[in-house]
Amino acid sequence: MNYAIAKAASTRIDNEVTRLGRILQAYPRNAIGLVADAVRLSPEYRADKLAYDKAFSEMRKFNAWYVKAFKAEIRADRNKRFAV
Repeated sequence: MNYAIAKAASTRIDNEVTRLGRILQAYPRNAIGLVADAVRLSPEYRADKLAYDKAFSEMRKFNAWYVKAFKAEIRADRNKRFAV
C-alpha cells in the first residue's frame, strides 16, 4: 500500500467515525450530560453504539500502523501545510 491509498483510507475511516459519533450525540441526555438509562437500553442506541465502537476500534488499529509506516510522509505533509 502506498501513501496516497493509505491517506485516503485514513480519511474514509475518520469520516465514518465522525458520522457515527454525530449519530450518538443526537440522543437525548440528562442534566449531567449522560445518555439516560432508558435510551441506552434501547435496541437503536445499542446498534448505533456498537457500530461506533467497531469503527473506532478499526481507526485505532489502522492509525497504529499508519503513523509508523508513513512517518516521513505525514511529517512532510504537515510541514507543507504549516509553512509560511
